[in-house]
Amino acid sequence: MSLLFACITVLFWVIGSAVRQSSYDCSEVADNFIPCVTYLVELESRPADRCCSGLQVLNQMAKINDKGPRNICQCIEDLAYTMNAPYVASRIQSLSRECHIHFSFPISIAMDCYRI
Repeated sequence: MSLLFACITVLFWVIGSAVRQSSYDCSEVADNFIPCVTYLVELESRPADRCCSGLQVLNQMAKINDKGPRNICQCIEDLAYTMNAPYVASRIQSLSRECHIHFSFPISIAMDCYRI
């Protein structure tokens, strides 16, 4: 599991710089979001503590400016595309409840970050 995490992180850092179109460093978004991926693809039964704390950091980042939610959304979408990770819809919906957090940015299976 930790090898998978390491490979995903390295892969996203390499590709993230090429697809980044925001004022955020997508590797920072990835650092905070990747711990959630194992839950979102049903490899774990509940989100890790690092996932929930990472989501809190992303929420704060989203509030910095009006494009924050869109930028974070785009980074997460790029991450899912790069990893070819099919997020499970029910897990996306339960993530907010499991982590006791209200998202300031969208997460969905078919995100349209430019409609934010």
